[in-house]
Amino acid sequence: MMNDEIYEELEIEFERHRIDEDVEEVLLDLAEALADHGVMDQEVSLVQAYGKTPITVWGRCEEEDEEVNVFINRISIGKKKFVIEDYFL
Repeated sequence: MMNDEIYEELEIEFERHRIDEDVEEVLLDLAEALADHGVMDQEVSLVQAYGKTPITVWGRCEEEDEEVNVFINRISIGKKKFVIEDYFL
């Protein structure tokens, strides 16, 4: 489970950048995007825009029992980086 302090920092950063989506929604969306990328067992990054704000995510996908698990290492919003280190799918 993600640290409450990091979650609150993300909420503040979302407000600052006028991102209307919930933190959890965005993290799940980013996890799904990583899974759709299809690269397994190695860290990849991708960028998705929410409004005018690009969010970069770094994570890895692992296949287990025909299901894809997505581990998000960190994200950056603008120039600020957040260490997540949690599974989302």
